Amino acid sequence: MAAATVEIGKVAVSVRLSFDGDLYACRRPPGVVERVEAEALDLLSKGLFVSGIDTQLATVTGTAGHRFVQETAVFQPTDRWVYRGTCGVGASRNGLTLTGMLGYRLEVQAGWARRAGECGPPATAAEWCEFFGAQLASIGGVVLRRASVLSPGTPP
Repeated sequence: MAAATVEIGKVAVSVRLSFDGDLYACRRPPGVVERVEAEALDLLSKGLFVSGIDTQLATVTGTAGHRFVQETAVFQPTDRWVYRGTCGVGASRNGLTLTGMLGYRLEVQAGWARRAGECGPPATAAEWCEFFGAQLASIGGVVLRRASVLSPGTPP
């Protein structure tokens, strides 16, 4: 759905956010279904911001007013934390209204950038935090951009 990548110091960070579930979309006046799909993805991904990626409780916000509630945070060796939760959606723009409850998955992947040389990957969550925590904390927050693909034939 939305993603960002950044290098800071010797660490390369990738942040990906995806949703699962169903939303109710209402368009006034009614429009072409494919255009509604594109507009819905734009509205859902508007202003997504992730902070606290160096902690057990990453914070996700969006300018459309989504309500993110994290339920779990799991380290997946060797390079990522996966945060899961729910997202309440109640957003409107230009006659399109989206409502519903979605599940979300936020992946924060960190690894050594090319300039780090030959450094081995961390084996545990504690090592991951030790190796990458300071760099991740210095990021503060990441703005995500829409990265989803529409169904074939859908105009962007």
